[in-house]
Amino acid sequence: MSDKALRVLRFLQNSGEPLHRGGIYAAKAGTAGAKADEYRRDGRERVMWHASSSQRSISQTDMPLMLSLIHRMIESFDLNLAGLNLVVPAASGYMAAAATIALLGGAQSVTAVTRPSNRYYSAQEAADITHSLAALARVDGRLSMRERIDHQTCTNTNLLFNSEPIRPITRSIIERLPRHAVIATMREAWMVLPDDLDIKAAREHQVPVAAVNQSHALVGGADFQPALLLRMFEAAGISVDRAVIALICDNPLAYHLQRGLREAGAQVVVFQSPDVVFTHPWDAIVLAQRPADKARLDIGALGKLAKASAGVAIIQYWGDIDRKAARYFGLKVWPPRSPGKGQMGMPLEMLGPEPMLRLTAGAFKAAELVLAGQPLDPEGLAQRLNGDEAAPEGP
Repeated sequence: MSDKALRVLRFLQNSGEPLHRGGIYAAKAGTAGAKADEYRRDGRERVMWHASSSQRSISQTDMPLMLSLIHRMIESFDLNLAGLNLVVPAASGYMAAAATIALLGGAQSVTAVTRPSNRYYSAQEAADITHSLAALARVDGRLSMRERIDHQTCTNTNLLFNSEPIRPITRSIIERLPRHAVIATMREAWMVLPDDLDIKAAREHQVPVAAVNQSHALVGGADFQPALLLRMFEAAGISVDRAVIALICDNPLAYHLQRGLREAGAQVVVFQSPDVVFTHPWDAIVLAQRPADKARLDIGALGKLAKASAGVAIIQYWGDIDRKAARYFGLKVWPPRSPGKGQMGMPLEMLGPEPMLRLTAGAFKAAELVLAGQPLDPEGLAQRLNGDEAAPEGP
């Protein structure tokens, strides 16, 4: 096993999840398929096939570990949100930590926003878990819950967190923000989508948008990006060891995803577009492209892939897929159900709490730096979105 594989394995062990839920980097051939069989036997595979339902609720027994991780993140990122009023999501999963991270990071107040309940989500449960974690940290006195962002909340908000259910951040919200305000996103600048926020309105009202360098050592994207892809292979029942994989990726994700697959034993060829994937008996094709207005793998692209490798399995890391067209051509897609337009094929929470908490704390720190007007190092943690990155791209 390489030194890099050992480091990623330790990263997954330290995430608070059982090793079998993420240690595919060290897996031998066939382990992924055996694990998928286990998911099918006990019903977990069905849960993993929908992004909303796959986000496990935090239990009371999880909270001491969560709080320990939160304290570690605040120290690692040297987070200082003193004097700021924040709006963050309320959640039942690991994103419930956002409010407590902000409060322990010195925020003057935090408003946590729920979204309407549905079959996969309970607004009351999200509010209860978010509040319970803050109460355990003894900072719940500065936390309030809302079902939506009202006008009064907007006018007092210095840091608005761009995540469900707060996303999309519309013009009507942006124009009510105070002068000393920033929008924080968990994405890198190039990853921000037009549906995330009204970037034109943000420019007009001089509200900066802070993005986070996921590859920064403190955030750990170099580890969690490939780890998430390998978890997808595991859930799909496809062995990575000695597999021959086509990676369709035209963006900075390519480096880490390719490296992770190769270190797990795969042979990988990277293609900028599905149009140039050559004929070969691929074991799998991975799509990792920034979502656009239309599906990245539409009927035309899928027809070409079917000719290149009949019946091949397609793993949706990022970028939308026309599943109806895929079925027409006899192509298997994982996850079988769409995770939602513009969503990742599997949520980051499936790797355990630490990657999500690192990314959340990193987003807060990036926003802190951007709001302070500090010069930004191109290789540093914080990025400032200027709008060009969020322009729609062609398929």
